[in-house]
Amino acid sequence: MDKYCIRQDYTIKEAIEKIDGSKDRAAVVLSTDDKVIGVISQGDIIRALMSGKNLYTRVDGMIRPDFLYLDSRDMARAYTLFRKLKITLLPVVDNEFQLRDIINMDDIYSYMEGK
Repeated sequence: MDKYCIRQDYTIKEAIEKIDGSKDRAAVVLSTDDKVIGVISQGDIIRALMSGKNLYTRVDGMIRPDFLYLDSRDMARAYTLFRKLKITLLPVVDNEFQLRDIINMDDIYSYMEGK
């Protein structure tokens, strides 16, 4: 799961590097106490750069509090969200927002092949 996660104090440049390494067009943002506080996408980064931010701007100022997540690895629900919203990454968290799993496009493809 680490390949999909960044810390809230990462810069846009570090987030781009992580996203590029995972090939999933997004990264899960963790707080200093390892709680999921958001998801940042390539689109979020592009919008930030277009609004005047630079590569050394921290991502914590770009995180929206209304990010999508699941509280269990419910692949049917995940598939519906991926299809409807065109997302590529979805964190699975517990009641305290500790990261338990990450569902990505490969997981969705595997789920659909099994049907």
